[in-house]
Amino acid sequence: MLLSRFKIVGHSMEPTFNPGDVVLISSFPYILRNPMVGDLIVLKREKYIIKRIEKIKENKFFVVGDNKKESTDSRKFGWVSRNEIVGKIILKI
Repeated sequence: MLLSRFKIVGHSMEPTFNPGDVVLISSFPYILRNPMVGDLIVLKREKYIIKRIEKIKENKFFVVGDNKKESTDSRKFGWVSRNEIVGKIILKI
């Protein structure tokens, strides 16, 4: 997916993103480099979710929501693999 739009649902990324916000996602940045700590990403688990990379260890990623009280993230489901990352958020529109 070189470019795709996603609409924010839920409160896990507040205050960075609010429900109803729309963001553009691209897989292109990760063709040129690996995901990095601080990147805002979309990953595919049972559904698409948006999180921030907090830690990296041996090509595994620990991801969290900015609103930790409202976020289901790596604290619950563990580290995610590189192949679960769909792309990087490149723009809020």
